[in-house]
Amino acid sequence: MARRVFLLASLAAQAFAQTECPYPCWTEIGPRSFTYESFRVEPRPRVFPPYEFSLPYPSQAQGAWSANCDAAENPNVDLYQYDSQTQTWTGPLTGPVYRNPTYSEVSTLGSGRKGLAVQVAYSGSAAASNGNMLVESVFFHSDRCYHASTEFGFSHSVRGQPADNQISFYYELNANCQPVGKCRVHGTNENLIDQRVNTAITIPTEHNSHGGSDWLYEAWLINGGSQWHVRVVDPYTLAEQAAPVDYDVSSFFLGIAQTFFADGAAGYVTATSTRNGPIELSQEHPVMYVVKIDVAK
Repeated sequence: MARRVFLLASLAAQAFAQTECPYPCWTEIGPRSFTYESFRVEPRPRVFPPYEFSLPYPSQAQGAWSANCDAAENPNVDLYQYDSQTQTWTGPLTGPVYRNPTYSEVSTLGSGRKGLAVQVAYSGSAAASNGNMLVESVFFHSDRCYHASTEFGFSHSVRGQPADNQISFYYELNANCQPVGKCRVHGTNENLIDQRVNTAITIPTEHNSHGGSDWLYEAWLINGGSQWHVRVVDPYTLAEQAAPVDYDVSSFFLGIAQTFFADGAAGYVTATSTRNGPIELSQEHPVMYVVKIDVAK
């Protein structure tokens, strides 16, 4: 009898806990769920509390071939390479994939995800614009190796331009499939088209309630998946930095968003700092400091 009473009490407690977490129910992805990757072998950048990850400007002189993600990793997608001299495509490709200089933290596979929140601070800058850029991002992706991936998240570009004081909430279908012809459906050779929407968000310049420069950026699906609810809040008081905005989901992503809203998305979360070439650095080199990453369920 005592065992049954204990079991019933345990089930009741679980049911009560579930009712106490209304949508969006934010669940942290702890640092132990992430794997560090650098594509050229380098130690994980040092980080100090309260931050979980420090993702600085990648110091590698050039990128590297990554054996972690074979070109044939996604059985549904074939990758091709374009030769500009002969104006021809070769593929499907197999073997390692070339990566630009990058530091990444990649989570384990998760499910039921309907939104993303990242508490993050940005420091440093580019001294001038030279056409290259550093991209600091935290994002959900459906494909482990980003091949024709479905994505949504927050991205910050450092180019030495006025827009450096903004981040973007973005969502994307068939990410990393430019130019057209690079990604094709396995078995049919149909081209997969990369489509993306970016929404600019101003990075707060003032200190938060604890005197720091980290802020909490949140985005989650609402209204059956027809809209994204996006806001920036103080991570300690949850006071809104500005009025939240509801953005209509573009038609190319609407079916996916409705499915994500109904069932939650299965995939990974990556925090990364990557560059396509050297940028003109200021005295304070750019760094993205991540305090924590949550997913909405």
